[in-house]
Amino acid sequence: MAHSTERLFSLLSCLQSGRPMSGRELAARLDVDVRTVRRDIARLRDMGYRVDAGPGPHGAYELRASAAMPPLVLSDEEAVALVVGMALATARSGLTGTARSAGDEDPAQSALGKLTRVLPRPLAATCRRVTEALTTSPEVTVPVDAGLLATLAQGAEQGRTAMLELSDGTTPEVQPHRLLLRRRRWYLLARAHDTWAVHRLDGIRSCTLTRTSFAPHPLAPGREAEELERLLPDRRIRVRIRFEADSAAVIDRFRNEEPDVIKDGPRHVILTARVDSLEWAAMLATLVDEAFTVLEPNELKQRCHTLARRLANA
Repeated sequence: MAHSTERLFSLLSCLQSGRPMSGRELAARLDVDVRTVRRDIARLRDMGYRVDAGPGPHGAYELRASAAMPPLVLSDEEAVALVVGMALATARSGLTGTARSAGDEDPAQSALGKLTRVLPRPLAATCRRVTEALTTSPEVTVPVDAGLLATLAQGAEQGRTAMLELSDGTTPEVQPHRLLLRRRRWYLLARAHDTWAVHRLDGIRSCTLTRTSFAPHPLAPGREAEELERLLPDRRIRVRIRFEADSAAVIDRFRNEEPDVIKDGPRHVILTARVDSLEWAAMLATLVDEAFTVLEPNELKQRCHTLARRLANA
């Protein structure tokens, strides 16, 4: 049975190549005879997959899209990769759901539960073990509504303008272009009045797509992040800290803060980074788990002393 299931998965992978394939070609790829291919095609149809066949003995098979969702067929590696991705989304993406769609449950966590319920038992057990053993870093993303992401993505794909209601009370109409996750925040890169504009998604109260269409205004590959950095006012704070640690440990904790680490004698390094808040810098410094000295700014020293008192009284 295991061998038969593995062969079905291989057959489905061949059919998902996007082009028609003859029975002989499929048989050669799977190292079986044509009769076995016909039986396996029938099994896929019984499972709900729409597989069309061309006329004649040498007619080609082609997998078609279907309104009904057939049972999910994944390899072990694909299932683990998908589940780990959902687990990371649950822990770090900041996605939330509306009360009517997700209740009190995180949408990524809800999707993860549904996925594991349709997987074969051995695969589901493997995925459960992976998620239970997985621990993510504490870099939590500012929460955003998953429905807002979906609406803006639809506007970008269909070339439809979006009417935004922002937290400051303004209601700009924009042309959605790209969604970007930078420094633990979600942003919308959009066009407004023939210029680029950036909006933080946690500052958008509501979003409605209009019937007004627009022509795409593509940027060169990789330019979205550059445009975002150009438009965002940089309110981050520059900090310098001397650690009695290896550079790898320091860079690992400050990897999202544009770290610049230079050696300063045996097993000492000086870190220069840009952070969103001094409290965040103090917490990251303590996570290095080695002695450190704040060089600048002086306000960071005060934050560290305050944090030390709080931890001592815990």
